[in-house]
Amino acid sequence: MTIDRETPSTPPPFAGPRRPRPSQRPRRRIQRIHVIGLALLALALAVAAVLVFRSQGAARGAPAVVRPTGLAQQTPAGMQQMLDTTLAPDEIRPITPDEARAFNAALPFSTLPILSAKPFIMPADKLEDYARALDCLTAAVYYEAASETAAGQAAVAQVVVNRMRHPAYPKTICGVVFQGSERATGCQFSFTCDGAMTRPPSPEGWARARLAAGGALNGFVASGVGMATHYHTDWVAPYWAERLVKMRQIGTHIFYRWGGGWGLPPAFTGRHAGVEPTIAKMALVATPIDPLELDDPLLAPPPPVVVTMAPLPLPLPSSAPVQAPVAPKPATPPVSSAPPPPTAAPARPTVENPLTAAPGEPQPRRRSRIAAPS
Repeated sequence: MTIDRETPSTPPPFAGPRRPRPSQRPRRRIQRIHVIGLALLALALAVAAVLVFRSQGAARGAPAVVRPTGLAQQTPAGMQQMLDTTLAPDEIRPITPDEARAFNAALPFSTLPILSAKPFIMPADKLEDYARALDCLTAAVYYEAASETAAGQAAVAQVVVNRMRHPAYPKTICGVVFQGSERATGCQFSFTCDGAMTRPPSPEGWARARLAAGGALNGFVASGVGMATHYHTDWVAPYWAERLVKMRQIGTHIFYRWGGGWGLPPAFTGRHAGVEPTIAKMALVATPIDPLELDDPLLAPPPPVVVTMAPLPLPLPSSAPVQAPVAPKPATPPVSSAPPPPTAAPARPTVENPLTAAPGEPQPRRRSRIAAPS
């Protein structure tokens, strides 16, 4: 009994590549569709993961990434987003001080040049507004940098002045310092919300802070921080630090500025509004200023003194005869008791001796024996 076996068919020589059968083409199309679908699904999952991460960061207090554009400058929503990325206590990473220092050290400083700000001189013609601005700026320097050096305090004061000139912030010194202090969170400077102002300042520390604040309001420029509008201590790590330009560290404070056009000098063109607001939280440390009352007789200027000269009296007419002027007598020389000096005796005439001399020959003069009086 013979069994027929199937022998494998071999392609003929030089037949070329084997083409797929018509029944296999739809199967390969389905495989390609599966690969494309898997790629789209992976991309969708990645986008969803990014959105979830951002939503969790916003829930922790981390603001969304905001880029300074022209639209943000013009719309209120854009301005509010810009303000949300500032110094707020709830925007700090929940890490230890040592971890924060390591995080800040890993973030490199910018190699861009630091451009100095222009001097700011607040007019002192309005005494009350100038005193309020000086008190608010002194409070910011004291409660934010009381233990810093003079350079560190001047840098903090420069940040306040820079913000006042920037379009994203109020146009008064007190408005900048206490911006957001009416809310539980979102205050721009932490000391205005955390109850630090309930502690009265020390006289020595307040005097040092007042020197730095007075210099910033009268033309002094802390050129080392340039156009900085943000800062924080090195033992905290804010979420916004990676999105700004890290400029310089002075003491324990690290200073930042906006990126792009909002961090350059053309953006800092704002002017002071002229009227400083009254801040209720400054009642404990504010300098009392009494307004001048012109009705007070002690403060009123004295009346002008008019000096007049009386006319000279005219001579009265008289009936007495007019006498001729008497010529002055010549002065007589004073009489001296000393004897007058001796005078020489007059020469005697020469007498000819007819017995001894010939006629016409002169005779010799005889000596006088009279002694001059002693």
